[in-house]
Amino acid sequence: MDNVIVKMDIRGFLRFPEQAIKAMKLDKMAKQGTAANGKTVEIGPYADIEVDPVGKRFSITPTKEAKTTSFRFIVGVNSTKSKFLYVKGALNAIGSKIITGAYTLEKEGNRYIFTAKGESKKKGPWQLIACRNSIANKTMLSIDTRGTIIFNRHTRDAVNTQVNKTMIAEYDRAKKVFKLTFSKDKGFINVRTIASHANASFMGTFSSHGIALPKQSFRTECKVEGKTISFSVASLIAEQKAAEKGSKK
Repeated sequence: MDNVIVKMDIRGFLRFPEQAIKAMKLDKMAKQGTAANGKTVEIGPYADIEVDPVGKRFSITPTKEAKTTSFRFIVGVNSTKSKFLYVKGALNAIGSKIITGAYTLEKEGNRYIFTAKGESKKKGPWQLIACRNSIANKTMLSIDTRGTIIFNRHTRDAVNTQVNKTMIAEYDRAKKVFKLTFSKDKGFINVRTIASHANASFMGTFSSHGIALPKQSFRTECKVEGKTISFSVASLIAEQKAAEKGSKK
């Protein structure tokens, strides 16, 4: 039987017991690394999470390598052999609440599919969603549907937004690349720093360059050099143009 049984807790974590870990080969996908204190730690594996709001379901595809959209399996504490995966965002995306208890993940190809209680008989296309939390020490940022630019904690710390509280945005239209320069007080855009990330309003910047806000959160890896961050919006613009072209047919 390829299906696996997991449990949902009140926080929105799915717990994968040892039997599920072996069935999904999560133990073979994990890597060994060294922590700052010199101890050997387990790194990964990761997961692609796709949602189907029409069918009230989401899928989990385990991966060995981290991507810009990846979710991370978390190792249990106190020597437990379980792994945990945070799926509250996926539940929100399919319009479902957290309901604790046991669930069966049905295997279809490489996907393990979670279907919410009170499932729909209809099924829609899979849509990949991105994890907003930091993974694999990557410098990442995202821009949400309201035009807020969100810097993950690695990006936040790399430019030290706690001190460099303002930024200037420049845009290379030919390359479709933004360059953000941070400073203590010389920028035109204020940056807010909190425990988990930093953010700023980017709606006016997008508008001034004729770029529409994303229909769903746009997440991408960014390059940090000193107090400068650069990132490409080429894929976002291409996606928007394709959607516009499709709507005219």
